[in-house]
Amino acid sequence: MSGAYLDASALVKLFKPEVESPVLAAALRDHEVWISSEIVAVEAACTARRAGDEEMVRLAEAVVASVTLVPFTAAISDRAARAYSRRLRALDAVHAATALAVADECEAIFAYDDDLSLALRAESAVVLSPGAPV
Repeated sequence: MSGAYLDASALVKLFKPEVESPVLAAALRDHEVWISSEIVAVEAACTARRAGDEEMVRLAEAVVASVTLVPFTAAISDRAARAYSRRLRALDAVHAATALAVADECEAIFAYDDDLSLALRAESAVVLSPGAPV
């Protein structure tokens, strides 16, 4: 099975058109399973509602429904609270900890946040940001 972890910055591009959206969507076709932290449901809903577009809210819900959500467990909380090579915001730390917890199930992690990507690469994770400026 070919799995891909999506942080919020990647998942949002699947319902809110951004420059990288088409390239990301094409790259994700190679992965049978999309995985993310259950917190991404809140992040997606808030992003869609801030846009003030009810159709975007429906699209966000559909995208989240297509993702395998990993519960926010005590182990993930403990790992998220530990130091990373980069100082991370709380939600990025949760995504880092979750991605690392499911690393055996994922060929790649898709993220567009620079600090999160660098922290995960320091943990030997494969992080992709298709379409992002180099």
